[in-house]
Amino acid sequence: MVLPPRQTETGTKRVPDADHPFIAPGPNDMRGPCPAMNTLANHGYISRNGITSFEEIILGTEEAFNLNRDMASNMAAINMLTRGNPFVNKISIGGVSPFVPPLPGKIDGPETQGIAKHGRFEGDASMTRSDVHIGDNRNFNQTLWDMDLEQLVKFGDDGPDGPATVFNVQTLIEMARQNLESDQVLDPEFAIPIRRLNLVFGAQSLIMSVFANGTTQQATKHIITSFFMNQTFPENWFRAASPVLGSPIPAQIAAALPEWVPGHNDENGVFVADPPAPAPFNSSGGCANYWDNLSNAVPGTLANVTGIFKQNVDLLTGILFNASSCAESVAPAGPTNV
Repeated sequence: MVLPPRQTETGTKRVPDADHPFIAPGPNDMRGPCPAMNTLANHGYISRNGITSFEEIILGTEEAFNLNRDMASNMAAINMLTRGNPFVNKISIGGVSPFVPPLPGKIDGPETQGIAKHGRFEGDASMTRSDVHIGDNRNFNQTLWDMDLEQLVKFGDDGPDGPATVFNVQTLIEMARQNLESDQVLDPEFAIPIRRLNLVFGAQSLIMSVFANGTTQQATKHIITSFFMNQTFPENWFRAASPVLGSPIPAQIAAALPEWVPGHNDENGVFVADPPAPAPFNSSGGCANYWDNLSNAVPGTLANVTGIFKQNVDLLTGILFNASSCAESVAPAGPTNV
């Protein structure tokens, strides 16, 4: 497992190209809760069977979405550590696959689950998937998307497709508010630890920072529906004009929703705030997010591996640490076989 070099062609271009046509997945191909990964697989920017690798995720997201390598590698690292097999460098973008074996010695259980498995990476308050305890957390939910589009009608900007058809920050704020509020009421086991809350806000921001057409900087209803529902690149779509590295939008969403802090429902369905990260990991939201991932999501058995396995784990955890703004690192300590 190696970190690929940074891409040299970093401007906008039409995506997909002729080498990456849409091919609908077959019955044995893996697809899961992430529309971006599903779209990449449907066009062959990552393996069409939905079994991919650390390097392929980075190269595919760079090529298709013009993600900065740091952002792409951080995303690939947390996925691989939480739901992949970093020993053989394989991960399913859906569920359990015979092509992704269990970790050596089955130190994280008898199967490698894939990113569709709830709890470590996949979680509650999705824009287009149900919470796992009350529905299907893997496949597109038209009802949820229609609810999101209601916020677009109320708060969206006018565009070439008509009035209120372009996503803006206020639309994303109201979508996040709606998804969090409704799931907290409907899901008795609703949980939104800091790693998941940050991911909810981050996923909302991708609508404007990654999925918008690179030539117009507009994320229209037509474009986003193509990615979310059809899981294909829209016609005449161009990737971002420069490599995407973060966005101010997640912080804007968080600032507009101060009532939403990391927490969970208790046995009576009452939302209870989680305790803060311990010092010194409470110095920033990014540092607390890193602590939560390593302490609660990455299986603790990865702290004791050796050889090539250890080299791969060290590479992945090092990427997360370098992106965290923390002064101290954390060894993997999360539960296993969950």
